[in-house]
Amino acid sequence: MIELRNYQKHAIESLKTKVENVLRSPESGVVIFQSPTGSGKTVMVSELLKELVKNRKDNKKFSFIWVSVRMLHEQSKEKLEKYYEDDRLLQCSYFEDLEDRKIGENEILFINWHSINKKDINIYIRERAR
Repeated sequence: MIELRNYQKHAIESLKTKVENVLRSPESGVVIFQSPTGSGKTVMVSELLKELVKNRKDNKKFSFIWVSVRMLHEQSKEKLEKYYEDDRLLQCSYFEDLEDRKIGENEILFINWHSINKKDINIYIRERAR
């Protein structure tokens, strides 16, 4: 179990409030989280996702997509699997692990930005056949 620092707890609460406001709003919204290198962004976002799933009050169902550059999606997946191993509230998956190619409830799909950002090699997003 990771012991969060006070600044991390504060950042998580602030981020959680912003996300909950967007979720309650009838409009679409974006929440951006920035923090310095080495501040524990992965741990803070991991805790936020856990709290969103654990403290649902309105029957909302969540699925998440975690996009990283280079091979950081693999590093993030490993780190989050360890972070969630005690309570198992969230499942960490790669695209090939998905059942019926759908992200399940309380599941996080880890993908590489390069795999969805290059039109000629895109393996996840395809244009619809008309």
